[in-house]
Amino acid sequence: MAGTKARRPSPKIVERWIEAGFGQGAGMAYKPFVFVRDVPSIGASNTVKSWATGRNHHYLSRQEFKVHLVAEYCSSILDIREQFALLPWDETQSIARQLGIKHPRYPATTTPTVITTDLLLTMKRPDGMELIAVSVKLTKDLEPRVLEKLLIERLYWNRRGIRWILATEKNIPNVRAENLLFFEMALNDDRATKSGVDPAHFSRQFEANHSPNRCFNNVLSKTSRDLSLDIQTGHALLGTAVWKRASRIDIDTARLDHRSPVVLISR
Repeated sequence: MAGTKARRPSPKIVERWIEAGFGQGAGMAYKPFVFVRDVPSIGASNTVKSWATGRNHHYLSRQEFKVHLVAEYCSSILDIREQFALLPWDETQSIARQLGIKHPRYPATTTPTVITTDLLLTMKRPDGMELIAVSVKLTKDLEPRVLEKLLIERLYWNRRGIRWILATEKNIPNVRAENLLFFEMALNDDRATKSGVDPAHFSRQFEANHSPNRCFNNVLSKTSRDLSLDIQTGHALLGTAVWKRASRIDIDTARLDHRSPVVLISR
C-alpha cells in the first residue's frame, strides 16, 4: 500500500488493510500492521535491517527498537514480527466486553482499533520452536487505561497458550541494549563487506591494541590505520564482529563510549 494509512479509518478501510495482509505472515513476507510512515514522527521512530529476517523492521519508539536489538542478538532467534495484528478483529472486542472495559478506537472515529503486539518472537528450542509475544512500555506510561489495553493483549495470547511478556526499562538488559545500539549501524552498513577484511580479524587486532588506559576511539583509530582503513570502515568491521559474536568486547558490563576504555572478556 503506497503512502500512509488513513488517520480516521472506517471499518471498510480497516477490513481492506486486513485483507492486504498487514500484521500477518512470517519471515521476509511479513508486513507490520503499522509502518513508521503511518504515524506522525515524534523523533523516536526507527527502521533497521535485520540479519535474522532479511527485511527492514519498523519501530515507533526507542524502547521497542532496543528490545528488537536484544532479540536480534539472541542466537536462538528465528523470526521477529513487529506490530503483529491480533486477529480476528472481533476477538479483542469480545475480550474487552467480557472484561467490562472499553475497546480502543481510532482517534475521532467509532472504528475499533486493530490491536497489535509490539513484537512477536519465534525462538529456536531443543524440542522445536517457541512463540513469545512482547509488549513494550516505559514504566512511567503504565497508567490505568494502558494497563486495560495490555490486559486485552495478555488474554488474547493466553487463549493460544503463547507466553506474553511486558518489557520495560526495568526488565531488559539495558547495558547490552545500549551497546548493541552503539554498533547498530553495522547491521545496515556494507563497508565491512566491501573492505575485504575479515571482521573477526579486525576485532583481534583491536584486542591486541587494547589497553585499559586507552579509550575506544584511540584503539579504533590505531587498528584502522594498521590495516589501512578509514575509521568508519573500522567501526563497521568491529560492529560486525560484535554482532557475529566474533569479538571479545564485553557488551554486558559497562556502556561503551567513544572516549572511555573498553572492557574485554577474558579468554
